Amino acid sequence: MTRPTRPPHDGIVNNPNTFAVALQSLIDGGPRNLITNNGTPFTAEAHIAERGNHIGESCIKITRDGNPRAYIYECCWGHITNCSGTYIDVYSPHL
Repeated sequence: MTRPTRPPHDGIVNNPNTFAVALQSLIDGGPRNLITNNGTPFTAEAHIAERGNHIGESCIKITRDGNPRAYIYECCWGHITNCSGTYIDVYSPHL
């Protein structure tokens, strides 16, 4: 099922942790293999942005099958979509 296009930083998600706590857990423990509520496996890892508007900023990189799916920056935390309008609400509550 395709989700409708939404603008960047749209909507609100109640994540159990702050961005800082989620990021630090990935820095301390390394990449984590997790599963969305729909059963889709993904990997989350601490990352430093290498391009775009957030160069040099810490972020959380989400991959599936080794392919990047989303980047979550502190400004995106708590929103349904990230800076690019990519849905992150399926990932962030698990971090």
